[in-house]
Amino acid sequence: MIDEALRPEPPEELPKLAERLNENLRLSGSSSAEHTFGLGCSLGFTPLLVILVILLVLRVINLILAGILLVIGLLALIGGIMLLAQKARYNGIQRAYHATVEAEINQYLAQNKLSRRQFDVIVSQLLPEDAPLQAFLSKQEYV
Repeated sequence: MIDEALRPEPPEELPKLAERLNENLRLSGSSSAEHTFGLGCSLGFTPLLVILVILLVLRVINLILAGILLVIGLLALIGGIMLLAQKARYNGIQRAYHATVEAEINQYLAQNKLSRRQFDVIVSQLLPEDAPLQAFLSKQEYV
């Protein structure tokens, strides 16, 4: 546990910086996920529909079976696309962190004479547990 007397007071602009950096990461991840989901739906739905139409034309399946297969195919397609979108979100957050956020944090630390460890502990207390920036913070408490 951190002794309250030893904990430094966070600089006034640190909460705003943490929120802004976290929001940048969240937007980057969301953008990547949305793009992947849209692309996956566009590219995945067409082949599924073409296969069903071919099977209907060749009279391999009837209309009711085609409808059932369409629903099953769509559920499987959306499930797979959701997995890909989640991976794209994670990769988008990683890219954004290493491209801009990490440099901004290092610049802030140099200007305010804070260690990375102190920054991580303070920011981890300011942000919610599910914040994207939390994944890049060390949670070790300092003495």
